[in-house]
Amino acid sequence: MADNRTMAQMLQAPIEGYEDAIVVPPVNANNLELKQPLINLVQSNKFTDGEARDWLDKEPPRSILTWDDLVSKFINQFFPPSKTTYLRNKITNFFQEPNETFNEAWEHFKGLLRQCPHHGFSELHQLDTFYNSLNSNDQDALDSAACGQFVEQDA
Repeated sequence: MADNRTMAQMLQAPIEGYEDAIVVPPVNANNLELKQPLINLVQSNKFTDGEARDWLDKEPPRSILTWDDLVSKFINQFFPPSKTTYLRNKITNFFQEPNETFNEAWEHFKGLLRQCPHHGFSELHQLDTFYNSLNSNDQDALDSAACGQFVEQDA
């Protein structure tokens, strides 16, 4: 049997099970490009079943009208103020472990940032925090790569 939906209809996100809480706006895009990493992420099926889905299913009907509504409700549910403060402190007090390479330290630091996506630290603050957490050898290597003091480079 042929699928007679338009391209716009086929590209709309499925709303089965979500239609009660989320009011889905119409898609008014003429040129829509889906990037391969996004397709891979969706196909990996990381977002089905689990705590977030259970939370969303319990939201009152028609209570999420905008993306900002969804973000706000999600952050408030999964990142209460005490958790946010704890994670922000972990980021602020980050330090390179004694046997940690530069690359491992960078991955470790980025992992902390991902744990608190609403941390609110500017890129400059993040770089400053990371640089100051490095051992002196790695700071020297960054300074050398920057042809001077890394922290004094133009943004």
